[in-house]
Amino acid sequence: MASWDRLSAGALSKLQDRLVAHQVQHVVGPFSPYWKARLAELGRRASTIGSVAALEALPAAGERDVAPDGDPAGMARLVVQASEGGFVLHAKGPTVRRVLRMRATGNKDYLKVIAHETKPTSYVWSGLGFRYPLASTRADLDVVARAGARLWSIAGLTAQDALLSAVPVTSSTEHLALSYAAMAAGAPALFPGAEPAALIAAARLAPPTVLAAPSPQAADVLSTWAGAGVSIDSVRTLLLVGAPTPAQRAAVAGLLPAVTVLAVHAPAGARVLWTECRAGGAAAGLHTYPDLDLVQMVDPDSGEPTAQGGEVVLTQLGMFGSALLRWRTGDIAAAPIDSAPCPGCGRRVPRVIGLKAHAMVLVSDDGRTLDLRAVAGALSGRTDLTDWRVVVGRRGRDGRGQVIVHLLPDGEPGEVAVAAATDIRTVAGLLPTQLVVTTPEDLAALPGEALTPRIRLRD
Repeated sequence: MASWDRLSAGALSKLQDRLVAHQVQHVVGPFSPYWKARLAELGRRASTIGSVAALEALPAAGERDVAPDGDPAGMARLVVQASEGGFVLHAKGPTVRRVLRMRATGNKDYLKVIAHETKPTSYVWSGLGFRYPLASTRADLDVVARAGARLWSIAGLTAQDALLSAVPVTSSTEHLALSYAAMAAGAPALFPGAEPAALIAAARLAPPTVLAAPSPQAADVLSTWAGAGVSIDSVRTLLLVGAPTPAQRAAVAGLLPAVTVLAVHAPAGARVLWTECRAGGAAAGLHTYPDLDLVQMVDPDSGEPTAQGGEVVLTQLGMFGSALLRWRTGDIAAAPIDSAPCPGCGRRVPRVIGLKAHAMVLVSDDGRTLDLRAVAGALSGRTDLTDWRVVVGRRGRDGRGQVIVHLLPDGEPGEVAVAAATDIRTVAGLLPTQLVVTTPEDLAALPGEALTPRIRLRD
């Protein structure tokens, strides 16, 4: 059989259909309290979802769907809770036979096998509108390590490379996935954290060939090194953690012109990191793992499936722990998922190109969050609105962030604005900076880069 990254389109489609069927019918559907209730509300049975196409018919869900009040405790409903009997009914055949054989011979270690697959033992923090823990079983961590070894290979790294990470040492997907990637590749790695003095001391102790740094702080890390007189001649690869903006790429490329700069990224809710390949770089996009995660797109405004660019929706395959199915990540891709062979490395894996990380959830200067998906949901389909736009930017007088909603009413303007504001507050938790009643001409002339068909970004 061809390698996971060299499957033909037909073979990959069959594989993902089979993996989706098992994940829904034998992991998520039977054992996740949230998804049991969700499927019942939708009038669906897990047994009817046996393919990627059938899964796409399910409405995408996000953190506010699971925990509308923003209480992280509500996310526990996602966690798979399998009993011994349920595990035997739904686990894959070889594992079931092994467990039954051990149990029949009085070998109590069969309980360890069940726990390895089903018992959450590790947690990382994730989230956009609020922070919540993602659970992983011991078997899930094996998947994270497998994905890490793949990341190392796609990035063109080997066991001879040495990693120095400036990523904060916290319970995050990024830190855990980087540490597992180096471990799975057999490469030495140091994780001193983000504090400059500790980073400089580590770089002097063991000059790295690979530096990993959060995209927003990477240029500052390099400038601090240079100011401290630390040589960076050994560095051959810079991993920008978190999909970088063009400006962030340009800033580090100017400081390290001879170094290969690659992005690695984990969407909100993910437990593995995607990476750009060494040969293709940013133009080739982030390479995903089609046997470990299914990547789809929805329209950010409506949540409906789309074949164009849009919000990235993630389904994790082959994992227990927290069951993420059709999970809205808040990331926006400028183009459709590209499943053609990569023009750089030739791998046949779905690639995400032109990603804007966490673009649909804004964090204000005072720490509050505004989910633009909730704003769009409150405005879409209103019969008292002919059209609307949301413009995100900064105020000219003080540079503070602002969100202005422009409304084209089909009714008395004051009443329409009040009704729209009430609905936005109800579903989003707070109001945008301003609501403005406008004209068709002014609506069409609004400046800024299109994030979605009705949401624009301004400098």
